[in-house]
Amino acid sequence: MSSELNLFIFDFDETLSVRSSSDPIEELAHDKQKLNLDDINYRYEKLHHCWNIRMNEVHERLAQQGIQTEQLIKAFRTIELSPGVDELFHNIYIRNGRIVIMSNACDLAIKECLQAQNLFQYVYKIESNPVRQIDPIILIDEYEKPLQTTCEICEPNLCKGSIIDKYREKDKFDKIIFIGDGNNDVCAALRLNKNDIVFAKHDEKDNTKIYPMYNILKKQYFHELKSELFIWNTMKDMTLIINQRLISSSLSSLIIYRQFWNSLNIVWNK
Repeated sequence: MSSELNLFIFDFDETLSVRSSSDPIEELAHDKQKLNLDDINYRYEKLHHCWNIRMNEVHERLAQQGIQTEQLIKAFRTIELSPGVDELFHNIYIRNGRIVIMSNACDLAIKECLQAQNLFQYVYKIESNPVRQIDPIILIDEYEKPLQTTCEICEPNLCKGSIIDKYREKDKFDKIIFIGDGNNDVCAALRLNKNDIVFAKHDEKDNTKIYPMYNILKKQYFHELKSELFIWNTMKDMTLIINQRLISSSLSSLIIYRQFWNSLNIVWNK
């Protein structure tokens, strides 16, 4: 087990999961026209900008079509995770790492998904919009109460950068490693220090796949980024880089430690 205490913060949708956690929920609709995602998305993008409100509207319209809460929970459990998540979580855990899931989805969806795949045991904390009510329909509250107004990058209901700050102030971690893919992951990346690591999703082999986090950091905030930046496309990419970086860091610390004690022995033996 490593002597270093490292914090790994993962985005959920399209980072840990293959696709958005809202997709299997919306696919439950018997009548897509009555669900009317165009209308829901318009209000989300033009009016309130809060993902939890958007999903509450989805849940309400599904209930009007006779979709029960238990069907939503079963759909949460079917969320497909990226290949290699289980191995990565296990490796982090045995090396004394802490795993936090930071997401603008909701805590219930993430917990049900991870429990169904026997991965919740590795998770230190879920930082996400909390579910206030399950029956008769699922209602999701805002993570930020009152709504945050200081960060223009993040949505009003959840600022990922402020969560990074909270963990830095509260706990003494040797490194914070953040892994994301979307535009709402940019703020978190910018809050990292030079000793930290950020992973932004990017497919070097397929330029048609655009992941906003990498593009925004590269084009708008590259000179403001203080941490090391790595790109990833699969969990295997991430595992290889993390192993190289953390093992080399641990070896360097061990060498310095041994040099210190060797110097003391020389002084004592004089």
